[in-house]
Amino acid sequence: MMLAYLESVVQTLSQLGPSWQAYFELHEKWMVSAVFAAFTLVNSLRILAYIPQILKAARDENGATAVSCLTWGLFLLSHLTTVAYSVACLGDLVMAVIFFGNALACLAIVAATVLTRRRYRKGQLSGASA
Repeated sequence: MMLAYLESVVQTLSQLGPSWQAYFELHEKWMVSAVFAAFTLVNSLRILAYIPQILKAARDENGATAVSCLTWGLFLLSHLTTVAYSVACLGDLVMAVIFFGNALACLAIVAATVLTRRRYRKGQLSGASA
């Protein structure tokens, strides 16, 4: 369904002919700068969005059972492959640094979860059964 929609958008744009292409060529520098700024801002702010999850995983009294290490581990690997791609294929160090920050935040969530679960199993948390 999504693919059909994208194909229809491409077909519509191609029917417009050179006018849309000329528009994008004229405004390309502005658009590239705007997209780069938005990417940098949003992904930099996203690093801050990890903080509540890290704190929840670290402070949970029931072994952080609601946190999926598999999911956060996959996010971690995804960010690390994006770092490698941005350096090796794009030569984009800004992108690499941003995604490395995201990878570190995912690692912090996984580490906090694992440590909380260990403390829970040892009975060091108030939610652990005696």
